[in-house]
Amino acid sequence: PKLTKDGYEECIGTNHLGHFLLANLLQQDQLVEGARIVVTASSIHDPKAPGGNIGGINGATLGDLSGLGIRLDREPNNDTETLPVMIDGSMEYSGTKVYKDSKLCNILFCREALKRWGGVGIKVRSFSPGFIPTSGLFRVPREQNWIKVALFASFMRLLGVAVPVEVGGARMAYMVTSNDDEIPSGSFVSAPGGSRAITKADGFQDHPVSEEAQNDALASQLWEASAKVVGL
Repeated sequence: PKLTKDGYEECIGTNHLGHFLLANLLQQDQLVEGARIVVTASSIHDPKAPGGNIGGINGATLGDLSGLGIRLDREPNNDTETLPVMIDGSMEYSGTKVYKDSKLCNILFCREALKRWGGVGIKVRSFSPGFIPTSGLFRVPREQNWIKVALFASFMRLLGVAVPVEVGGARMAYMVTSNDDEIPSGSFVSAPGGSRAITKADGFQDHPVSEEAQNDALASQLWEASAKVVGL
């Protein structure tokens, strides 16, 4: 896997740890009652959702979190030590699964942030912008050859599964600006693959999260472990 400057696996470091730290620093100094945190998650955090089961057994799961915060830029302490490269403690790296895991972390972050900060009036929402292969970000978590990515993206567009960047951006704007009656705090909002829906009125709807994403104990453990990793 590629690493962050701190030596952590890049996808979890970028999609979870960096934004976890940013949100906490903002909460300490800037966020006031009525502030909104909007998190770009994905439906693929759920192994039972379309896209979430790609790769068969490689659905998102965080296990015991034993791989979180492992610095991979160091040598093992001895000849028998092996360093896990996945957040669930696995030794075999999967770029597809690590991306799904990072999105599960996003959903769990929202769950715990609402629990910790909701009492002071901070609103927390998450959404899936849709499958957007033309953003320039699609190949990053999977480290795919760009030709393969272009062919796959074209195939997905032909199937009517992909949406353009403009739809994803409009969905983000809707999540940021909608009032609390329309999008209550704690909501995860998404649309079926290929749908151009942008508002709840045209099909961008509340959607249940995965079973693991509803695990309050795991959300709390992830928060505490992440805080330790980033030095909070």
